[in-house]
Amino acid sequence: MGQGASYPGSTSNTSTDFSHVNSLRPVNLRQRGAPHKPETESTMYQSLRSYVGKNAKLPGYMDYLHLSTSDVANLRESWCVLEDNVSKVGVEFFLDILNHHEEIKSTFRQATGLASEIRVNEDLYKHGLYVLAAIKKIISNIDDTEYLEKFFDDLSDKHRKAGVDASSMDVFGKVFCKVMRPILLDKKKWRPEVKDSWVTFFSSIVKVMKKNEMKVENQCEEDDQKPEFKSHVFRRNQYDRHLMEIGCESFNELFSRHPEVMDFLGQYDIIVVDGISVGQILRSHAMTVGTIIGEIQENAGNLENLRLSLAGLGQRRYMEGLDRKLLDMMGPILIQAIRPLVWEEGLWTSELEKAWTHLFDIISCLMKLGYPAIPQDEEERFPNLTEVILLKDTYPVIQQQVDHLTIETFQQMYSLNADAAQYPTPLSPEELSKVSQALKSSSTDCLGLLDQIIPALPNLQSPAPALRSYGTEQKEKEIPGDALDLIGPVFCNTTRPFLLVQGRWSLDVERAWLGLFKEIADMMREGY
Repeated sequence: MGQGASYPGSTSNTSTDFSHVNSLRPVNLRQRGAPHKPETESTMYQSLRSYVGKNAKLPGYMDYLHLSTSDVANLRESWCVLEDNVSKVGVEFFLDILNHHEEIKSTFRQATGLASEIRVNEDLYKHGLYVLAAIKKIISNIDDTEYLEKFFDDLSDKHRKAGVDASSMDVFGKVFCKVMRPILLDKKKWRPEVKDSWVTFFSSIVKVMKKNEMKVENQCEEDDQKPEFKSHVFRRNQYDRHLMEIGCESFNELFSRHPEVMDFLGQYDIIVVDGISVGQILRSHAMTVGTIIGEIQENAGNLENLRLSLAGLGQRRYMEGLDRKLLDMMGPILIQAIRPLVWEEGLWTSELEKAWTHLFDIISCLMKLGYPAIPQDEEERFPNLTEVILLKDTYPVIQQQVDHLTIETFQQMYSLNADAAQYPTPLSPEELSKVSQALKSSSTDCLGLLDQIIPALPNLQSPAPALRSYGTEQKEKEIPGDALDLIGPVFCNTTRPFLLVQGRWSLDVERAWLGLFKEIADMMREGY
C-alpha cells in the first residue's frame, strides 16, 4: 500500500508518518525577560529538585522521564553534535564495553574459540549502534508520553526475552558520557551540566524499564493464578496510538486504491440475521469509519478530543435507532469480510489484523459513551450477531474443502486429531482409549449435525432434539459425558487449515466455533 491515499468521504487525506512526532521547544529564559545565569540555572534547578524530591512536578517538568526543561535543552543541543559523529560514538561505545565491562559482554552469544570472539564483537558493535538509534528516537519524542510508554514497553520486552534485565544497563550512561566528552570538548559544547543531564537521562530510562519489568512480572503472577483460557488475546479497548495510526492509514489506502471492496461486501446480502441484511450494514459501517478516519488521525495524540468526537457520533447513531450491540459486532465482521481479498495479495499480516482489531474496538468503545448506560440485568448470550455471521461465513468454506478432498480424506484428518490424550481432560487413562475411538468415528456425525445447526442459527432450539438424541446414543455406548467437550477442539484442529488457506481463519472465528460446540455438548448431555 502506498502513501497519501484517502478514503472517499474522509475529512482528511493526510498520510501518517510514524517516524516523526513534533517536539516541544525548550524554554528560553532570556526570551521571557528573566536574567540569564547559565552558571547557576542547572545548579538551582537540581537543588530545588533535591529539596522537593525527584518525583515532584515542577514547572517545565517532563513527567515520564523526570527531566527538567533544562535537561531537555542540554540533551537536544549536545545530541545535534553527537549525531553528526554517530559512527565514531558507536565504535567507541562498544569498544569501551568490550574492554572494560565483561559483565555486559557475557550477555551476548557465547561459545569458544576465535570465531566466537568475533561474533561477540559483532554483536557488541551492532548493539552500540542500536543504543544510539534508540537514544535518537527517545530524544526526538521526549515530550510524547504515549509514544515513550509504547517504546519502552517494547524495549523492555526485547531485553527480557533475551534474558537481560534493566539493572545491567546502568553502565550505559557512564560509558556514553565517557565517549561523548572528547567530541563535545572538540566542538566546545561540553559543560558539567550536560553530563548531569545525560546521567539523569540514562538513570531515568533504567528506572522506567525496571518498572516495566515489575509490571510484567506482577501480570504473569496474576495470569498464573487464572488458568482459564484468555478469550481476548489483543488488549482491547486500551488506546494504542501506534496501532491506531497503522489501522487508519491502511484502511484509508485499501478503500481508496480498491473501491471494488464495497462491491465485494454485497455478497453478504444473502445473509440475513434477525431481519438485518449483513451486506448492507457492513457497507454502512465501512462508510461510517471512512468518514471519521481523518478526524481520528487528527486527534490521535489527543485522546480527550477523540473521545468527545466519537461519543457525539455514538449519540447520533443512538438517536437513529442503531443498537449498541452492533457497534461491537461490525468490526470483527468487516475484518472477516475483507481479509480474504487482502490475503490473496499476500498483504495480510498479524500486525495488520491487530491494528484493524484495535481501530474498530476503540471506535466502538468511544461511540458507546454516547449511548445510555447498559442495564445491569442485560446478559450476553451465545450466539451474538458476530458469532452467527462468522459461523455462517466459514461453514460453507469447510463444506467446500471436504467435498474437494472427499469425505474419506476428511475422516482420516479428523482421526489424526482425535487422540483424547492430546487434550486436557479429567478422563482416566482407562477411559481415554474408548473416548479416542469414539471421537475418531464421530466425524460424519459431526458434519451431519452441523448441517442442521448452521442454517438454524441463531436459533439453537430447533436442532436441540437431534442433539439430545445423539447424546443418548453416546450414553448407551458408555462414552463419558466429559468426552463431548472434546468434539469442538478436534473439529477446529481438523478444519483450521481449510480456513487458513482461504484467509478466513482468525481468533474470533475459532472462539465462535468453540463456543458453538460448547453449546452442542451441553445439549447432548441433556440426553444422558
